[in-house]
Amino acid sequence: MFLWSARTLANALFEHLPKTASLLQRIAAAFGTRKFGATFARLYPKCENISIDYALLEPRSSKGELNSNIICLPADFGWNDLGSWTALHEHHSGKSRPKDDNLIAGDGWFTLNAQGNYIHAPGRFVAALGVNNLVVVETEDALLITTRDQAQDVGKVVKYLDEKKLRNLV
Repeated sequence: MFLWSARTLANALFEHLPKTASLLQRIAAAFGTRKFGATFARLYPKCENISIDYALLEPRSSKGELNSNIICLPADFGWNDLGSWTALHEHHSGKSRPKDDNLIAGDGWFTLNAQGNYIHAPGRFVAALGVNNLVVVETEDALLITTRDQAQDVGKVVKYLDEKKLRNLV
């Protein structure tokens, strides 16, 4: 978990991601105006797609503790970065439910010999028969089917869609 002042974050952005910082500054300037939506839609996709720890924390911390304005404090507060379907399944399974439970969001469901699945299909009846550790996510324009072990690779699908310029799949 990162905690820093707005000034420290802005300074780190301008130092390590100057192009993105400039774009974010222009977006922020439009906030609260009628132009905000259009400005955001036009500029945000031009921002570098990189996690904050790689973009800012690592290069900033390489300056050393005294020069980085970064202090690390060990803490145990039960944080779970829900950055994958597997992490979401584990989060919902928790300690009160067995790890082999299915998590299903749908308009009713039936399971038989199915364990450890995460299925998100709102408005649909879901039947899971003889399948284990799957992630199935239905959206308006796409269907993701993977195993919980491979769920972290969903970013590769997003990259493929971006490369093929497949934005409106419906």
